[in-house]
Amino acid sequence: MNNDTSAYIITIVAFAFFVLCPRLGAMTNLLEKNTNFPIYWLVILGTFGSIPLLLAMTWLIKQWGLMAGLGLAIFTDLIAAAILTSVSIKVALETFIIALFVVAGNKLATWVSTRFLG
Repeated sequence: MNNDTSAYIITIVAFAFFVLCPRLGAMTNLLEKNTNFPIYWLVILGTFGSIPLLLAMTWLIKQWGLMAGLGLAIFTDLIAAAILTSVSIKVALETFIIALFVVAGNKLATWVSTRFLG
């Protein structure tokens, strides 16, 4: 295996771990506790449904930068929160708050890493 192949494999594995993030865990927990939909079907079908959104976010990041990609992510979170009001206002509010923390966390991480690592 050459260095390019190793780098590709490492990058793919890292991305797979990024997809499985604390935010996804929190959202899955919210949906599992507040709906009757079978959670494993939710994960499988939701994953397939997210592929076009992931591609759109990636395209936006490549074209216009991180904030454009985050803008789409925030927009989809707001749509999810609006849709979830039919399930529970509490779930919708929690979805919105989690989205705010993700954006704030991104800004804080950038600020801290710039301060300490230049």
